Amino acid sequence: MNRFWFVFIAFFMGFLTAIPVGAAQIEIAKRSLSNHLWAAYMVALGTVSSDVMYGFIAMFGIAPYLEKKAVVAIFGFFATAVLLLLAFFTLKNNGAGIVDLRRPALKSKKLSLAIGFMISVTNPMMIVWWLIGEKLIRELGLINNFTTNTVLLFLASAGLGILSYLIAISNILYWSKKFISNAMMKKINYGLGLALVLMAFYFLISSIHKLVTL
Repeated sequence: MNRFWFVFIAFFMGFLTAIPVGAAQIEIAKRSLSNHLWAAYMVALGTVSSDVMYGFIAMFGIAPYLEKKAVVAIFGFFATAVLLLLAFFTLKNNGAGIVDLRRPALKSKKLSLAIGFMISVTNPMMIVWWLIGEKLIRELGLINNFTTNTVLLFLASAGLGILSYLIAISNILYWSKKFISNAMMKKINYGLGLALVLMAFYFLISSIHKLVTL
């Protein structure tokens, strides 16, 4: 096994996976722009914790339990509820014209960690990503057999890649807030809330579709 390239490819895969904007990135943005950088870090950590958990599920062979449509639909309904709740508080706070820095929900590190985990745990399809990653590693000839040690190294490297991107985004948004006016902050906050609503309806429609096609 070429350990350097194995770690590099796994890290790079994780980094790329975190780029598409999702609910976790939105929650990170809300906290970073509200001057709560460590709370944003906690959202990122909660997100990665859930993703790595699904990695363990995928790599140690119990993924089939989460491939049933009914199970995925339940996760989808849970995701809908979580996202609509986050959207409600985001849009409710928008009336002030700027994210209220006094809001304990944004400042709380423990709550931010829990939110990051809950958002990501509603996406069991992350299992598929881990399985694709395993196949890619094999196809590149970097490894022939995934032992317990190599699985742990794979999960740690890819998880670090995901976390690195989320931390980088947190820092970029934290420092960019200096150049954002109150009016622009209001528009950003409104857009983040709307994005959460749209994601919630996507999960709702997808879950209903899975149930009616059982």
